[in-house]
Amino acid sequence: MDIRYFFSLLVVIMFFALDFFTKKWAEKNKDNNNKIFNSKIQILFTKNYGIAFNKLSNRKNLIYTMNFFLFIYLGYILSTDLDNFLWYSLIISGGLGNLVSRLQKGYVIDFIYFNIKKWPVFNIADFEIFLGIGVILVKELLNK
Repeated sequence: MDIRYFFSLLVVIMFFALDFFTKKWAEKNKDNNNKIFNSKIQILFTKNYGIAFNKLSNRKNLIYTMNFFLFIYLGYILSTDLDNFLWYSLIISGGLGNLVSRLQKGYVIDFIYFNIKKWPVFNIADFEIFLGIGVILVKELLNK
């Protein structure tokens, strides 16, 4: 068995835990709108009932169905492309973190806000997904 499978599992567990505990912290401190870096970043507790940019709100069954098929697909891709195991593991851990939040609470806790016009509030899981997809896309573009 390839050791990268073990590291994939370790990455998923570590980053899932990071997301889980930061969401708990944000919920506990939801009344403290902390501003960081001269108000460029703000901790702003938000409930997201949809997916990115709060799209598909109140479409839970569709979101769960999409999650189910994406996890199957990502598991397959991870098993066939171990060169990118770290990035796929980040995507899986982020998706799992948001799915668990949605199953537990009916919404996802978002709390990181950049003071940029029209910028969404997001969480660590969203960042993990964005980073994983971004690195894979850049690697693919550079290899073509």
